[in-house]
Amino acid sequence: MTPLQQELEKMGLSTLSFSEQEQTLLEQFISISSPFFDNVCQHRADKPAQDLVLGLLTKSHREAFDEYQATQPKIKELKQLFSEQVGSEHAGKFTTLNQAEVTVISSLWFMAQGYTGIDFSYANDHAQETAELLCTNLQSTAVDDEIQHIRTRFMQAYYTGVEHSQNSHSSGSYFKSIKTVLKRFFGR
Repeated sequence: MTPLQQELEKMGLSTLSFSEQEQTLLEQFISISSPFFDNVCQHRADKPAQDLVLGLLTKSHREAFDEYQATQPKIKELKQLFSEQVGSEHAGKFTTLNQAEVTVISSLWFMAQGYTGIDFSYANDHAQETAELLCTNLQSTAVDDEIQHIRTRFMQAYYTGVEHSQNSHSSGSYFKSIKTVLKRFFGR
């Protein structure tokens, strides 16, 4: 397991749910990003690893978000073409790999935000913005419901990070308390 994956696991990665396609993209993301993360860790050894993960994921989210946003006109054209050729019901099933990529990276990013204590309102605003972007070209009457579904999924990842952070900090403080008591008891 790479150091990046280890840090993501500490933050709650194993409790996030991904589709089969998203799981494949997640594995690819970790594989591709791990050497960069290792390099950053070597050059920034003075920084906590979870802060470096957050930085990596912030950069990755921004890149995926911007790339997805740039492709929206072409995606809209493709969906229109599908709608004309095979009907709007089938066109509504059309998704792109970069849509799944944004979903995976964003889920990780929100999890890292929760773990590192980023403010809820900041995370919620970005979850809303990302969900709206992912639903830009939906031709469904339930667009608002889909936006809320995606935003909720991102915020669940955020709360996964919060929960894992609290668990790791509480167990750490528990052991510190025991250590302090033992030091006092044995006079060291």
